[in-house]
Amino acid sequence: MADNIQHEDFGEKIGGAKKDLWKDRGLYVNDLDAMNEREAEKFVKKDNIWKKPDYQAMLDDGIPLGVVYFIKKARDGLNASPQYYRRDDTPEKRLARQKEYIQTVRELQGAVSEVRTVEDAMQVYDRFFVENGYLEQVQGWGSGTHYQVTEKGRENPAITNKLSNTLMVRSAGYFERNFTQKAQKEQFGVSKDQKVPKGYAIHFNDGKNTYSKNNDWKPDTWYVTKGYSILQTNFETREAALKWVQELAKGRSKSGKTRFVPPQLIAVRRTGPDYRNGAEITGQHYLDTFGFRGGEFGNWMNQNDRQASLNMGFEALKDLAAALQVSDKDIAYQGTLAIAFGARGSGNAAAHYEPLRKVINLTKMHGAGSLAHEWWHGLDDYLGTKMGAKGMLSEQPRLYAPFQKLIEAMKYKPETPEQAVARTEAQTERTRKNAASWLDSAVLGSLKRHGNEEQMETYVVLREAFLSGEAGSVEQISAFKKSVTGRVIPKSERERLEIFEHMLSGMQAQEAPQIGRVETDFYRNSVRMGKECEKDGGYWDSNVEMTARAFACYIKDKLPYQSDYLVGHADCAVTFVSDKDGKMEVLKAYPEGEERRAINAVFDEIVADLKREQILTHSDVTLPLPTQPLAENEQISIFTAERPSVMAQLAAAKPAEKTTPAQAAPKKSRVPEI
Repeated sequence: MADNIQHEDFGEKIGGAKKDLWKDRGLYVNDLDAMNEREAEKFVKKDNIWKKPDYQAMLDDGIPLGVVYFIKKARDGLNASPQYYRRDDTPEKRLARQKEYIQTVRELQGAVSEVRTVEDAMQVYDRFFVENGYLEQVQGWGSGTHYQVTEKGRENPAITNKLSNTLMVRSAGYFERNFTQKAQKEQFGVSKDQKVPKGYAIHFNDGKNTYSKNNDWKPDTWYVTKGYSILQTNFETREAALKWVQELAKGRSKSGKTRFVPPQLIAVRRTGPDYRNGAEITGQHYLDTFGFRGGEFGNWMNQNDRQASLNMGFEALKDLAAALQVSDKDIAYQGTLAIAFGARGSGNAAAHYEPLRKVINLTKMHGAGSLAHEWWHGLDDYLGTKMGAKGMLSEQPRLYAPFQKLIEAMKYKPETPEQAVARTEAQTERTRKNAASWLDSAVLGSLKRHGNEEQMETYVVLREAFLSGEAGSVEQISAFKKSVTGRVIPKSERERLEIFEHMLSGMQAQEAPQIGRVETDFYRNSVRMGKECEKDGGYWDSNVEMTARAFACYIKDKLPYQSDYLVGHADCAVTFVSDKDGKMEVLKAYPEGEERRAINAVFDEIVADLKREQILTHSDVTLPLPTQPLAENEQISIFTAERPSVMAQLAAAKPAEKTTPAQAAPKKSRVPEI
C-alpha cells in the first residue's frame, strides 16, 4: 500500500549533516579524517572546537566573577581560525596546520577548565605554555630564570600575544585590577535586561556631594550620565533609571535594518503535466530518473512530510528539465549532486546549497519555492569546477564569456537618448567649470593688478572663446597676458589649458551624444536591499546571489504553467522602505520588465552554449514515469487522517481532471492546485 511506504535516506551517504556532525561535543583532530579539504577549511574554527562556555552557569555555581572573566579572556586570546604561512602551500601542509590548531585549542581548554581561584589562574601560564612545550625556562645571566620560545611555539597557528599577556597573572592585586574590576566595569555576567547601555552610567545621589544651580536635586535618588553630561535626575529607584536609559539607548542605536525572510507559501500549486502518472515517488526514483548521488530527510519530518516532499520535488525537477529542454540526468549534474529535505537547514533560510558536500537542502517549512534558485547555485559551483574557478563560476565570470555577459546584463543597461543628453550636458558643464577655474587662476590675478577696464573686457571675450573650444585660444590668451603684464602663461599651466581646449573642442564638435550605460534597477535595488535588510556586506548584490535570483525568474518565465515548488519564491525579494522624506515605497531585488527580458536572453545563450559544449544534453521532450497498474484498494493520496502533517498545509488535493502526461507545453490554465 502506498501509504505504508517508509522513506529513509537514499543513495550514497552525503555526510556532514547536522544530525551526523560533532556539533555538540566539539571538533577533535580525528574528525578531520571524515572531512574533505573544503570542509576542513570551513569548519576548523575555535568555536567549533571549544564550544563557547556557559559563563552564566559558572557564576551560578559560585565561581568568582574575576575567574570566569579570566577564562573568557583566555579563550578570546586564541586565533579564531588557524593562521597559515606562505609555505603552507599544499593541502597536506594546511591539514597539518589545522591539526596543530585543534590540538593547541584543546590544550588551552584543558589548562583553564579546572581554574576556580586566583591561585589557579596564576598557574595557568606554566601549565599551558611550559608543560605543553611552547616555552621553556632557561637560566639567565643573573640569579633568575626567564622564558624562551621553543620551535613548537614559534609559529603556532593558534597562539597570539594577546593570549600570552592574558595568562601572565603576576599577583593577586594584578588579577583584581585586570579581571575582577574590568569584569564589573564591562557588566560581564549581568543579564541583558539589567545591563546599562554602553557609554551610559547610573549614579546614586546621597544628597551630600551634589550641586544644582536651581537646587532641584532630591537626595536619595538616582541619576543618569553619559560621559561628563548629566542626562536625567531624580529617579526614585535604580530600576526606573535603568528602564529610562535602556529606552533612550535603544532609540538612538537602532539600525533600522529588517531581516528578510522568504514568505512561506500558503499552498503549493502546480498546473503542469502529470509526470508521476499517479505514482508515489520514492528515493529510488530520484536515483534512477535524475541520477542524484544521494538524498536525506530531516529527523523531524514524518513519513507523510517525506512523501509530499518527494512528490513535489520530483515534479518540480521534471518542470526544470522541461523549461531548460535538457535530459533528466542533467538535473543532478551527471551524478554529482545530492538533495536533502529538511535535513540540513539553519536559521530562517528557505533553502541553501552546500558547495562542500554538493547538496541542495530544502527546509521543511520554507523550502517550497526555492528549488530553481538553489539548483542554479549548484550549477554555478559545478561549472566553476569544470572551468578552473576556485569556487562559483559567477565569482570569476571572465573564465567563461557567456557568464561575463550575464553579469554585465544584470548590472548595466544602455542609456536612453534623454539620459545620454543629460549626462553629456552635465559633463560639459563640469569641464567648462574646471577649465574656467584653471584659466582664471593662471591669468585673472595679474590682469587685475596691471590691466584697465577695457583690457578686462577683452579678457572676457577671449575667455568665452576658450570655453567654447576655439582652436588656438590658449595661445591668444597667453599673448594677451604678455601684452598687459609682460609675462606669458607658464608652460606647465599652458599645457593643462591646452588639454582643456582640446576637450571642449571635441564636445562642441560632437553632433549627438554617445549612448553609454547606466546601472540597472535590479542592481541598484539589490545594493539598497543590502543596506535596508539585515544581511548586507555584499550578499544581496553579489554575483552569486543576483544570478540565482535572476535564474529563478528566468525559469518562471520559461514555463507556460505554474510550478510553485520550483519557482514560487522567484519574485519574493520585496520589502518596504522609506525615502529621504519618510515616504514608504516598495523595493524589489529581482529583475523586471525590459531588464528581465535582456537577462533571460543571456540565460538562453548560456544554456545553448552549454549544450553545444555537451555539458548539458538537449532534450525536446521530458517524459513521465511509465504507467503502473494499481493494486486493488491501493490508496494513492499523500496524506491520511491518521498522520497529520505540516506539509499537508502546503500540498493541495489531486486535480479532478488529469493533465496530459506529455512534454508538449499546455496553455496557461486555471486548474485547481495539485
